[in-house]
Amino acid sequence: MRANDIITKYKLEGNTWTTKGFHGVLHPFFPVGEEQILPLKKHFGLGHTMTIFFVKNDYVTWYWNDASMEKIRNEFIKRVHKNPKYLINWLSLWKNLLKKFIAAYKKCDQDLTKLSDMKLLSLYKQFYESYIDQYSIAVGIQDPFSLHADRFFIPKIKAVLEKRGRVGELQDIFATLTNPVTESFVALEYKDRLKILQKIKKNRKDSTIDTMLQKHSKKWFWVENNYAVQRVLGATYFGEKIRQELELGISPYDELKKIEKRVPENKKKKAKLIKELELSKEIQNLIRIAEVFTYMQDERKKYVLISNHYQKRFCDEIGKRVGLTLKEMAYTVFPEMEEILLHKKFDKKKLAERKQHCVCICTPLGYEIIEGSVVDQIHQRIFSSKETEQEIKGMCASQGKAQGIVRIIQKVHDLVNVYQGDILVTSMTRPEMVVAMEKAAAIVTDEGGITSHAAIVSRELGVPCIIGTKNATKILKNGDLVEVDATKGIVRKLK
Repeated sequence: MRANDIITKYKLEGNTWTTKGFHGVLHPFFPVGEEQILPLKKHFGLGHTMTIFFVKNDYVTWYWNDASMEKIRNEFIKRVHKNPKYLINWLSLWKNLLKKFIAAYKKCDQDLTKLSDMKLLSLYKQFYESYIDQYSIAVGIQDPFSLHADRFFIPKIKAVLEKRGRVGELQDIFATLTNPVTESFVALEYKDRLKILQKIKKNRKDSTIDTMLQKHSKKWFWVENNYAVQRVLGATYFGEKIRQELELGISPYDELKKIEKRVPENKKKKAKLIKELELSKEIQNLIRIAEVFTYMQDERKKYVLISNHYQKRFCDEIGKRVGLTLKEMAYTVFPEMEEILLHKKFDKKKLAERKQHCVCICTPLGYEIIEGSVVDQIHQRIFSSKETEQEIKGMCASQGKAQGIVRIIQKVHDLVNVYQGDILVTSMTRPEMVVAMEKAAAIVTDEGGITSHAAIVSRELGVPCIIGTKNATKILKNGDLVEVDATKGIVRKLK
């Protein structure tokens, strides 16, 4: 198969694309491509025409068709403008689908080794289908809205500010208007940890502390999972984090008080600005959508991390039954499970080729996975960036200014290179990066929108953050000295 055949078959040339990149492998990420096509169309009437993702050496680069994203986004906004209740109804639909997924994954806590092949496959199918059903609602429209805010949302705010002679405040005001009005799961886990720290400060020998740590680990064991690495965090892990916080002299009372004030303050600042700028109903609707999508983004990510835990359990069990390692199973996809598990049909050579480099193309007609040298040719011809722009500019996610040394983060093992006061530069942040985000003097991302993980968590941490630069990881190098002016959305090289 030639690159030109694939490019022609899927009409890839002549399109523009929006991209994300992160540490990941094929199996847990595959449903993300599927669910934005037919499951989204089932609930919304429209779905993406195509999603494409490349996987190379355990790194995923994901592409959406811009025209499709714009069509879906415009239709959703149109429905919200027409019916004020549409947004809340959409949220309710998602919550109902989420309940079904939660019920499905709780069934998977049983001992999988005791199930027959047919029952194991049936359980996985129920889990998988409920997962992609709820996820399609949460991401299929949210990302076209969040990632393209600079194309349709920011210009509307800019027009208002130009009339008032305040366009110089655009980044600051836009960040305030899109501030979260709910707490992220990162903040909620920290609050729970602070309550244990309070108990320890009162009496280190309190017999209930061990029980609290066990409950905490059962509730939050998944918080550092991603699309490539899944591990169960136990009481010992969280106990060590609390011990470190104790040594740093962190006051749980003061921290909890600060966290509790954050959301009310965000709401107050936002309401004041809306009134002060006399924002139209149309713009207020966009602000409401951003609030709901920020909440959904964070909850959706939570259940992705939980899902990845269960997908690993299924892969581990199926792999043992058929003689495939967990690394080999990481490059299978769910639709192949029946052939693999029931008929023992798989090609180890193909799985190895997929790990080296593969592309998955999802359309309403199904999916195709392509391996081999042709994949590099497709990526080079259609998707490789011809980066010439040397200016680094993006959207302000969290106001502030900082100077520091650049640390480029692509995979989990890169996190150990981040020291206190560094500038964390990455394609996009993920929950497992929070430990490094807490050390960073500022955060800069290539991708990500107003509801992204970087936008949510940087505001909670009070760390200056610029999102959506598109080129920061390409222009900056480890060790560069830079100044990040997040309030203006600009990164400057100093040395």
